[in-house]
Amino acid sequence: MRVDPLQILTKLAAVQNIPTRRVTPPFEGLEEFDYGLRRSLDPQFDWQEFGQLLLDCTPENTLLLVEGTFELHFALFRIPDEKNTVFLIGPWTVGPRTPSARKWVRRYLGEAGEAAVQEYYNGVKILEASDFYGALRVVVDTMFGCTVPVQELKEFLPFQFHPDTRYFHEPEFQKEIPVTMLEQRYESENRILDAVARGDEEAAIEAMHQHSRFTYGGRFEGTLYQQKNKMIVLNTLLRKAIEPSKVHPYYIDAISSKYSRIIEEANEVPNEMMWQMTRDYCAYVRRYSLKEYSPAVQKVMNYVNLNVAEPLTLKSLAAMCFISPSYLSALFKQETGSTLIDYINTQRVNRAAQLLVQNNHTIAAVAEEVGILDVNYFTKIFKKTLGVTPTRYRREHKEK
Repeated sequence: MRVDPLQILTKLAAVQNIPTRRVTPPFEGLEEFDYGLRRSLDPQFDWQEFGQLLLDCTPENTLLLVEGTFELHFALFRIPDEKNTVFLIGPWTVGPRTPSARKWVRRYLGEAGEAAVQEYYNGVKILEASDFYGALRVVVDTMFGCTVPVQELKEFLPFQFHPDTRYFHEPEFQKEIPVTMLEQRYESENRILDAVARGDEEAAIEAMHQHSRFTYGGRFEGTLYQQKNKMIVLNTLLRKAIEPSKVHPYYIDAISSKYSRIIEEANEVPNEMMWQMTRDYCAYVRRYSLKEYSPAVQKVMNYVNLNVAEPLTLKSLAAMCFISPSYLSALFKQETGSTLIDYINTQRVNRAAQLLVQNNHTIAAVAEEVGILDVNYFTKIFKKTLGVTPTRYRREHKEK
């Protein structure tokens, strides 16, 4: 199977959260190549001329690593066998803005303009020491079938951008950049929350990765206090995200309180905590979400799940919902594919399985803790549900 090097490059850049694009006439969408910074700085900018200049200034069989006027970094090269097409990777930065760059912005843009530009930088990926450059060169060499020369340029004509500084002081400029980056950030956050609300772990992790290019102006970096604040905010957002999925507040409070304690007691905040928290919230949605069921069935399932030790009968549960037992029985079977009695027994067995591993109570005592007074009946439904007796289940799982 033939592997497309451009697809590899696109995925390689995506791992680092760096955008890529083909630049070719008629240059559609080129105004977004730097997340819209240049468009905001100069609404009259000639994008057709810029696109053609990129083509004209990018030599054949060469990988360019360039730094533009605003300390943004890009990689680009002409795609072999594609006429008039440049492959552009970027932007990214290599660290915080330099004092000289900040001084220039304050001088020509003023404090409001400086704040606007900083808001822009908060949304650009910081690429520190990594294997990205080496991997980039390997893939480009493979594409060309030879060792491609690399040019590192700070004076690359298309990126030497000097707009009319008079526009910098207009309210439109000072407002547009922060608004644009905030829109992108909120859209990115919503992708994370939407995926978590669905219990889609893969999509949530991918959205989290894409969101990592935003730095929030350093508000959540540095001290342990700041890092904990970041986790507290994330915990709150995820808690609210899964509420519409009809996860009972009991379970939401359980996972939210768990992470609140972990964050409070932490002496350090490892980066993995953010990812694990997201995975756990997704798992809770997959396990406890009742969104697909009718309100009556939701109410019954939640009551059963939270009250396995109580007497649970079809008649009492139907009365709780103000419907007849026969209607509840039919409705429950229609929506879940299981009879209500089988569902009750399954929840009791699952809870008993947890207790058997957590404590050393007798089998009869565990059965009573989940609302079953007849130990023989308990053993029978336990084996039917999990395939082993309670005694064997305890022995095998405690050994593990």
